[in-house]
Amino acid sequence: MIQRIQSIYLLLAGIFATLACAAPCALFTGAQPDATCSLYGCHYVASTCAEEQFTYPFGVALMTALSTILPLIIIFGYKKRKRQISHVNLAMLLVVAWYAVCAAYCFAAASRTGFEVAPSYGLAFPALSLLALYLAKRGIKHDEALVRAADRIR
Repeated sequence: MIQRIQSIYLLLAGIFATLACAAPCALFTGAQPDATCSLYGCHYVASTCAEEQFTYPFGVALMTALSTILPLIIIFGYKKRKRQISHVNLAMLLVVAWYAVCAAYCFAAASRTGFEVAPSYGLAFPALSLLALYLAKRGIKHDEALVRAADRIR
């Protein structure tokens, strides 16, 4: 239901998670000047001399896909607010797990290849998604309190 502000917050959370796929999250630089790699939310882009050293980030891609799809699915559960709150909690946990998986992949790839890793601006998008999820949760709780108050009046 689009009239509810939390639906807009959930849509924004999905959009921010999608933007994590399009923005580099980490930059790897090697000893050679042309040996570089950029980790995106669901893939990596490496120069030709560094491509064989990096593996596909399956965990990061899976967490990005889940944190993109789940907020969009939660929007349609507006009739069951308690379940919607628990799903928002799960989505928030997935975003935090995304950071953990991304950090684990970056440290493992840096130690395995010897490249230096530097964070990039793409790490801000999951944080914005987390903020939007928190605001949606707050709005859902507010709706639940209004419904309970209306039930007490009857």
